[in-house]
Amino acid sequence: MKKVINIFGDITSEPKSKDDVSASMINSQLVGLTANDTVEINMNTYGGEVFEAVAIATMLKMSPAIKIFNILGICASAATMLFQPTDKVYAARGIMAMYHKPQVSVSGDAFTLRSVAKRLDKIENENIIKNLVFRTNKQPIEIAELIKNEWWLTSDEAIQVLGFLPLEQEAIFNRAETNQIGIYHNFLEKKKA
Repeated sequence: MKKVINIFGDITSEPKSKDDVSASMINSQLVGLTANDTVEINMNTYGGEVFEAVAIATMLKMSPAIKIFNILGICASAATMLFQPTDKVYAARGIMAMYHKPQVSVSGDAFTLRSVAKRLDKIENENIIKNLVFRTNKQPIEIAELIKNEWWLTSDEAIQVLGFLPLEQEAIFNRAETNQIGIYHNFLEKKKA
């Protein structure tokens, strides 16, 4: 059996639009899949909540189904954490991928802030740097420098540098299909916070 999951909105624990996805929504899509099944994950998202992305990545990893990721437009921020280093990731012509250091909005005392910073460092090392070291054969220190500000890659660069596979179709930037403008504005607002 083939199951298709579209991730065309924010990755969030509190979905606000029909395109937003949460870990519980993805989990419900994976129930009952076996090693004989394939799950195709179509992506056009600026990302979202880091811990929600970690949970989704873990669920996808635990699923026995074969996973195929198709980047159809943008795959940025927390969305890049959804696939494992060995997963097949296809990139449509014209897509963009963006990696950066994990970010989170937090309030609290100094102890809380230091604790969250340590957690973000661990997420960066375990979920971003290790994945990129495997895909690029670059050293962790070099990867850390690349993602320090934001590392944007075209489809050709993602294929050449990250080992993504070419998907023989054009990138989707259809606002009606993916609510692209709203997603981008949400991304910018969250980044400001």
